[in-house]
This record gives sequence, C-alpha cells and structure tokens, in this order.
Amino acid sequence: MVTTADFETGSTALMRAGSQVAQIDLLAPIHGDAVARYHGGMIYIIERFLGDNIIVLNPADLRTPVVQFSVGNGANPQDIELFSAGKAYVSRYGSTALLVVDPRDGSQLGEIDLSALADIDGLPEMGQMAAVGSRLYVALQRLDNFAPTEFSCLAVIDMNSDAVVDLDPVAEGVQGIRLAATNPNEVIAIGQKVFVSGVAGFGDRAGGIEIVDLATNQSGGVAISEEELGGDLTAFALASQERGFAVVMDDNFAYQVRPVDLVRGTVGAALEGHSGGFTPALAVDGGQLVIADRGSFDD
Repeated sequence: MVTTADFETGSTALMRAGSQVAQIDLLAPIHGDAVARYHGGMIYIIERFLGDNIIVLNPADLRTPVVQFSVGNGANPQDIELFSAGKAYVSRYGSTALLVVDPRDGSQLGEIDLSALADIDGLPEMGQMAAVGSRLYVALQRLDNFAPTEFSCLAVIDMNSDAVVDLDPVAEGVQGIRLAATNPNEVIAIGQKVFVSGVAGFGDRAGGIEIVDLATNQSGGVAISEEELGGDLTAFALASQERGFAVVMDDNFAYQVRPVDLVRGTVGAALEGHSGGFTPALAVDGGQLVIADRGSFDD
C-alpha cells in the first residue's frame, strides 16, 4: 500500500506482491501528510500534521473505509501498533499522552502519560513504535524547537497494564532506554532486538543506526554512523538482523540508497537507478526492495 501526495492533498495506490503495475487513486483524496501501516489483516492510513485522524481499510475494498476516527485536534499522529484486535496504541507528536484505542471503531480506551520522559519544552515528541511480546517500544525524539536535546530514548510500555515501565527504579523519575544517537526516525523489531535509526541534527553527522538488546534494555551504541554513511540518515529498512538499506541525504540535498551490513559495520555503494530525489520511505518485500522515489528537482 502506497500513500501519495503533492504536499497539499493525497491519494493511495496498491502494488500487489511481485507486480510492477500499480492500481492508483483507490482512496482519494486523503490528507497530504499521510503514511500507511499494516496490522492484523487491515491497513491503517495515518493522517498526520493537521489531519489528526486514522482511516482503517480492509484490503478486500480499498476504496471504502471501514472506519475513520479522530485522535485529537493538533495531536499529529505518527504511528499505530496493535496489541490485539480490540486494542491499539497511537503515538502523537503533539501530545504528552500515548493514545489507547479500539481500532475496530476508534473508541478511546485511555491515555498513557509520557510527560515524565519529555524534554524542556514539555513534549516527548513521540514517533515510531515497535511491539515485542507484551511490551511496546515508543521512540521519543525529545526535541526543543526541532533541535535535539541531550538525549533521545525509547519509552517502554507494558501492554497488559498500560503502565510505563521504569527501567531504573533507583534513579529519580521514570527511565526509558537511552539511545546513543538523538532524533530517531525508524524503529524496527526483529526477535529480541530493536533497530533504531537516528538523524540527530541535520548536517551534523551525529546520527546513525544502533541496536537495542531487549535482554538488557540497553543500546549497543551506534553500529553504523552517519559519517560512514556519508550523509543524514532519513529512512531505514531491514532485510534481516544482519543486512539493511539506508536512505542518505548529502549536503546538496541529493538522496542515495545504500546497503549496510550491521555485523561487519560496513556500508556498500549507492544503488544504481535511483533519481537522487526525495525518498521518504522504503520497504523490503520478500526478495525485493521497494523504494519510494519522488524524482529529482529536474524530473
């Protein structure tokens, strides 16, 4: 499922597995800032900044929403993760509270206060999430006026009790998993590891890809740095625990997609056939890498 946009309005398209032909304009218009997620046989269109709602689609009929529900005015939702058919979590960039909903009808089941993990501006800036077993890992960017603060972290939620897990009861306040790089964007769980890509501040080359061991609830540090990638790390996808692909933006705002080996800590040559234009996302589909390439400024 692909969301498309001209930065004002948007639409949706479908590429079936193994096909190189897309079905377009299946659900239009949608909000101009939207992303898609797939959980439990259903597709969730998250309408983000100034959209503030979620559209649920059944793949059997991608033109007719099953339900559409608000997550609060100004909430700026970023991601949705399901715990069960009747319980889901929505991260909200413009709120201090993680929202708990019934995704079948959008009814609100509660909120989880994450303000104890916020930075000086009072907002934790929650972004992408990953669920492993009964625990939910929520990336908190902790930005002040869009600039990184002293650290970013993963908040850990017990999805049975909807309680924030304090990973260091001795320390004052509630503690999450402190990340080695700031400003996380992608959060991917495989097995008992969570892989996090962080961009830090744009242009500072202080970000990178790191691996969090869920057995210890600690980051192993930056496995591949932005210096090694040759630019800002803007998107990331994994083919396995060892191999992945990173979208890298250089100082001239040109984009590349580069393979990475997380075991050896190496970065491969940029993939050929890419326009160099804005690349907001990519995904591994079996033996294929699917890249959302908007095209260059010239095309």
